[in-house]
Amino acid sequence: MIRSNAVKALQKAGKPAFGTWITLCPHPRVVKILASAGFDFVIIEMEHTDFTMETVGLLAMYARECGLTPIVRPPGTLKPHDLTRPLDAGAQGLLLPSVETAEQFMEIVRATRYHPIGQRPMNLRGPHTDYFAGEAKEMLAHLNRETMLVVMVESRRAIDNLDAILKTGAVDCVMIGPDDLSQDLGIPAEMQNPVLHAAYDEVFSICRRHGVPYGLSAQSPEMAEGWVAKGCTWIPYQNDAAMVLNAARAAVPKLMKAGGRA
Repeated sequence: MIRSNAVKALQKAGKPAFGTWITLCPHPRVVKILASAGFDFVIIEMEHTDFTMETVGLLAMYARECGLTPIVRPPGTLKPHDLTRPLDAGAQGLLLPSVETAEQFMEIVRATRYHPIGQRPMNLRGPHTDYFAGEAKEMLAHLNRETMLVVMVESRRAIDNLDAILKTGAVDCVMIGPDDLSQDLGIPAEMQNPVLHAAYDEVFSICRRHGVPYGLSAQSPEMAEGWVAKGCTWIPYQNDAAMVLNAARAAVPKLMKAGGRA
């Protein structure tokens, strides 16, 4: 059978899904470690890394085999093959950067959904189907149903158009990109600025009105708890680089103190 999307199932049940990002170390053992830790999904980053398509495909396939839902953030959304190649390689969803209009989003839908919704190039023998030999129409319906399209809100324009974007009925989840949003709002990297948090609440309210899951990243378990309290069910936790760096920064000063080098 073709694997189902565990994140979509969690969100449908109203339960939060927790994941993290691979941005630093594209090694299959990292995928296994993250799965063993108990994460629900992993985001494979292409927008801000030098990962090749081959690397992304291998990571996505390993994630599927480990029980992690693989989501890919492509380098952009203008070229259809930047979207469909990760999906054919086994990604169960796309994290779509800089979506700002309903028209832009529907172009993405047409490129990434099969008939009768869109015109995604059809190939039914690959990692995305787990090489399952089923009836074609059922396989297409399964992939249309289980493939996630997560829209990133990263600008004031995106917020202003979010109601129209969600009215398309094709958005599976909304994620706020706080860094780019803060920059667009004229308060770059001011993560505690009330203007930014007011924008968060505005996005959350629109999503609740449409019944669409939403969320954003958490840098600590306490931050994640706060997002859950606001109704978030999509919560990526840190990333591989941050977890390594944070663990090292916490330990090294203690080591230096123990060695009389404080």
